[in-house]
Amino acid sequence: MLKPLAVALAALLLAAAPAQAGEPDATAPAYDVALRGSHGGVRWSGRETISLTNPGAAPLARIWIRLWGNGGNGCRTPRPVRIANVAGATAGTPAVFCSAIPLRLAAPLAPGARGSVAFDVDVRAPARRDRFGHRGRRVALFSNAIPVLAHLEGGAFRLDRYFPFGEAWTYPAADWTVRLEAPAGVAVAAPGVRQPDGSRRLEHGRDYSFAAGRLRSLQGVVDGVTVTVWSARRGLARTLRIARRRLPRLAALFGPYGWPDLQIVVTPDAAMEHTGLIMTPREDFVVTHELAHEWWYALVSNDQAQAPWLDEAFASYAEEAAGAQRRPWCRRPGRGARLVTRDTAYFRRHHYAGYGLVYAEGACLLDVLRRRMGHAVFDAALRSYALANRYGWSTAAEFRAAMDAASPVPLDDLWRRYRVQ
Repeated sequence: MLKPLAVALAALLLAAAPAQAGEPDATAPAYDVALRGSHGGVRWSGRETISLTNPGAAPLARIWIRLWGNGGNGCRTPRPVRIANVAGATAGTPAVFCSAIPLRLAAPLAPGARGSVAFDVDVRAPARRDRFGHRGRRVALFSNAIPVLAHLEGGAFRLDRYFPFGEAWTYPAADWTVRLEAPAGVAVAAPGVRQPDGSRRLEHGRDYSFAAGRLRSLQGVVDGVTVTVWSARRGLARTLRIARRRLPRLAALFGPYGWPDLQIVVTPDAAMEHTGLIMTPREDFVVTHELAHEWWYALVSNDQAQAPWLDEAFASYAEEAAGAQRRPWCRRPGRGARLVTRDTAYFRRHHYAGYGLVYAEGACLLDVLRRRMGHAVFDAALRSYALANRYGWSTAAEFRAAMDAASPVPLDDLWRRYRVQ
C-alpha cells in the first residue's frame, strides 16, 4: 500500500512452515464464500466456510478469526464486520479492538488432520473515504473485509493490532472460491477466474478483496494477463496504458505475474494492494507501486507487522526500476536509515512519525545495494530471490543472505546501518 506519508514524501492463517522454492503451502487454509449484495453494493451478507489443517504436534482445540474490517472502527457499534451462526465451533468474546474472535472447535483437530468451520458473514462498508469504506453508492471498497484465519506461529496465534497506514495481516497463499451476487445496477470488481456456476476461483491468494458500485470498466490483455480497469468516474484508458507499460517491466524484473487476471480499481480514496486486485489513484508512480505489490506482497509475502519494509521498500524501489520515477531514491543512506526495519508497533508508539522512511529510505537501501554490487549482479540476484520465494515468504535474514551470496564485495556496513538482522 502507498500510504499518505509515502505519497507526501514522493510529491488459521494456519501454516506449519512457509512454502519453499515457489511451491504453494499444502497446509494453507481454503475459503468458500458466498455473499449477496444490498444497499447499492455497500452491504454484503452470506455464508463462509474455512477449511484448515492442524500443522502442530498437539490437538488443536481453538482457532482465531480475524475481522480486520473492524480494525479502524474498534468495538463501536454498528461493527462493519460481524459473524454469527457458527457451525463446527463456538464463538467467544471478540478481542484486539474487536478485530479478532476465538472459535472453540466442536472437536479438537488432530495433528495433520483437516477440518472446517462455517459462519454467517455480514459486511457493511463504513461511510468514510478509506480502503474499507464508501462515498455514497458510487463505489464501496472492501479491503480485507472478509474474515480470515489468524496467524499461528510457534504454537501460538498472532493477534497483531490493525495498522491504519498499511498491513498488519500475514497470510499464506490459500485457495479462494467466492460468489458475489450483486444487486441490480451494481458492478463488482473482484479477482479470480469465473467458473460455470458464476463463482470466482482465486488460487494461491494471500487475501480476497473487492469493490462494488456504479463502476465502468475497460479491459485489455497484457502479457497474457487479462487486465480490467474499473472506475466510477475517469481514468480507465490512462490507467490501462500505465499497466501496459509497467506490468511487462515488473515481470522482467521479478518474474512472471502470478495469476490469469488483474483488477485495477481507480479511486482517489485508497492506494492498496491485494492478490489480483489493486486500489489506486491515477498517478503513474502510485499505480506502479501498487502493481509492484503483486510481487512484493502477493507473490512474495512477509511478516508485515514485524517487517513492513520487506514489501513497501521493494514496491517503492520498483517505481524507479519499472520507469515510473526518473531518478534513484538516493545515492547514499540518510539519517533515517535505522528506522527502515522497525515494526508497526514502533511507529504506532511514535504516532506514526517517520513511517514514510520505510518506503523512501528502504528503497534507498536497494539503490545503494545495486550500486555496490553492480547493476547486473543485483538485478539478477533480486530476480532470483523473487523466483525462489514465489508463493512463499521473505525475511530480512533470507534477503541479506541472498545478497551476500551474490555480491562481489562485502555488504556488512550496509546491514549494520539499516539494522538488517
